[in-house]
Amino acid sequence: MMKPGARGAPKRSSYNTFITIVCFSIGLLGGYLILGSPRTADHIVAVKTDAGLSHRGSFAHESTKRVWGTRRELLTPRKATAGGSSSLIGRLGASGGLPLNTALGEKPPAQGEVSKEMAAALKQQQSDTSERVAPAKGDVVKEMATALKQQQSDKSETVVQAKAGDTKEKEALMKAQQSDTSERKTGSAETNAREEQAKTAVTGGAATTAAKTATTTAAANTTTAAASTTTTATPTTAAATVSSTAAAAVSPSPSPSPPPPATSVKGVFPDANTWPITPVKEKMPGNTIHTLFTSNGSPYQNIQARIMVGTYNMVRKMPGGERLVALTRILHRTTPDEVMDEIPTFLAQPLQPECDKWCWFPVADRANAFQQWINAAEKDPSLIKAPWLLLLETDYVWVRPLPDPGDAYDRAIPGWSFGFDYIAPSIPIIMQLLKERCPDCDPKQVPNSGPAPVLARFSDFKAATPIWEELSKWIETHEEAKKMLGWVREMYAWDIGVAANKLNIKNVGPPSSPLISQPPHDRVLGNASMYHYTWGTIYKKPGVEKEIWMFDKRTYTAYEHQLKLPAIPMPPVWTDDIVLQDNLKVTKELHDTVVDMISHMNQAIAELPDLTDKVNKQKEAAAAAAATAAAGATKAT
Repeated sequence: MMKPGARGAPKRSSYNTFITIVCFSIGLLGGYLILGSPRTADHIVAVKTDAGLSHRGSFAHESTKRVWGTRRELLTPRKATAGGSSSLIGRLGASGGLPLNTALGEKPPAQGEVSKEMAAALKQQQSDTSERVAPAKGDVVKEMATALKQQQSDKSETVVQAKAGDTKEKEALMKAQQSDTSERKTGSAETNAREEQAKTAVTGGAATTAAKTATTTAAANTTTAAASTTTTATPTTAAATVSSTAAAAVSPSPSPSPPPPATSVKGVFPDANTWPITPVKEKMPGNTIHTLFTSNGSPYQNIQARIMVGTYNMVRKMPGGERLVALTRILHRTTPDEVMDEIPTFLAQPLQPECDKWCWFPVADRANAFQQWINAAEKDPSLIKAPWLLLLETDYVWVRPLPDPGDAYDRAIPGWSFGFDYIAPSIPIIMQLLKERCPDCDPKQVPNSGPAPVLARFSDFKAATPIWEELSKWIETHEEAKKMLGWVREMYAWDIGVAANKLNIKNVGPPSSPLISQPPHDRVLGNASMYHYTWGTIYKKPGVEKEIWMFDKRTYTAYEHQLKLPAIPMPPVWTDDIVLQDNLKVTKELHDTVVDMISHMNQAIAELPDLTDKVNKQKEAAAAAAATAAAGATKAT
């Protein structure tokens, strides 16, 4: 017990306690600032990544310099690098933005790796004035998926069941078309023969008797004359287009695995491979081909179209050319153009009337214009001249007749498409759109092709075009999708339409493809029947700044040139020190390929008539008629 008056243990001062707490807090804060947050490193990486996006959309890493060895390497998509970035590109699994295209004379960034998926393609098909903008931040894939679901609120709509009478008529049509179809043959011998046929790509086609050849030749003469008549389509909306196509299909049968949904997906037709090959009731020769291409009638495309049609007429005179029975231009334009009288034309109503004069992306109208032709052909089957349809673009040069794959009425024989190595269906946005359209589709089965060149049956185009059309429109109304997919965006829309409907179209790249070769990217013609000059070709010599020769389609845009085409300057004599714009060596083999393409183009140009006087007289007559009508209206008032 403590004695009275004694002092106990001294009490700890509250002031000392306060000082201790303050010192501890300051020390803790100082250590945090000096040593850094556990997330500081990640944050710095993310900021540097975002800040590294240049105005042209490529990354500018300071420590890496990429040297490209070949153009093929530049175009080959690379796998995403390990590790993550908090930027948009990192979340989408890409390694960067959109690079420049060395095939147009542009050099890769002095510092940095270019993007993986769409390198080289996005700029190759546009003028150098096209602006590239880096994608905005945000989870774009999820946003696009949500927007697509909202836009397709009616995607659960069931496919209309055909009436009993229509079903009988359909069965009768198929029976009439295939009444004399030969029994499907099996065995490796026939398979090897067909593969060899595709490889030769000179005259090609299934073996035919003399009588059958005579019939085909007669059909060519008849259909060519018939094709000279211009056809006009009535305007159709996207909804009407898709609905009319869906109404022609039979309700899809449920798929056993995975469990079938209660409703169908719009634009997907499980029975598409059982549709009639063509609405034409009379069976046509199964190895004949009807060529089609789209255009907006601008001087730029008319110059290319006249050359393409000129070379087409040249190869029709070669052995095997009798199978090319007709050619039709699908013109998406509000008024006729200057070459209507020269090229057989189907006039479709454009989605972008301003493209009659100028617009950024006239290709956006292509799918809708082709859907208008399909609708018109179902109403008037005489528009279809052959069971095989070949869809092209204007910038093609025919070299020899395209071999047919075989009898179009034999469903076991696949059509053909071309594999572009700058189309990468594995990019996230395409994977998401495919998932929306075809949840059970294997992404590996999506072709890296596009709507041209494609050789397929009418039924194939009828099945693939609704998705091609709708997704093309969807992409055009979503800026992020346009930025990601660039100037080849409608090609991806076609690929999804083909994959979702599981169409029997074989995708083959160069040099095995019987369709096209693309110099200078492709150094030889290979098995191809046509050249595609989407790439510019510039000859240079080391140490010399100015090119010694060039050909680029983008330099041929003058109005007067569509009426009287100028001859294209030929390349100079080859020497072993010539290089391309990207410093790749011009081999003798590549030089001979370029010379061959330009020679065929100039041969066609020499045979084309000068339309200047004819067009001027047409304009004068139209002006006089308008003046007369105006004078009559004035008197009437």
